[in-house]
Amino acid sequence: MIYTNFREIDKAGRIVISKDIRKHLNIRAGDVLHIEADDQCVTIKKAESKCVFCNALENLTEFAGKFVCCTCLDKLKKD
Repeated sequence: MIYTNFREIDKAGRIVISKDIRKHLNIRAGDVLHIEADDQCVTIKKAESKCVFCNALENLTEFAGKFVCCTCLDKLKKD
């Protein structure tokens, strides 16, 4: 199913993502969104939890609001 909405940008540059889209994508308050733009399009995606160093998606530990994989965590401990 494709969800389509039209939203106006407020004076602070914000838009509201409708409840049905947030529910469909399991987006909650505090989640991080990935925003990309090219010459004609803005894309907003729910950001994946991944290692800030190597982009691994598995075996993650959260530290200070960032995710680090076990491999990179071991390297940090050695350094």
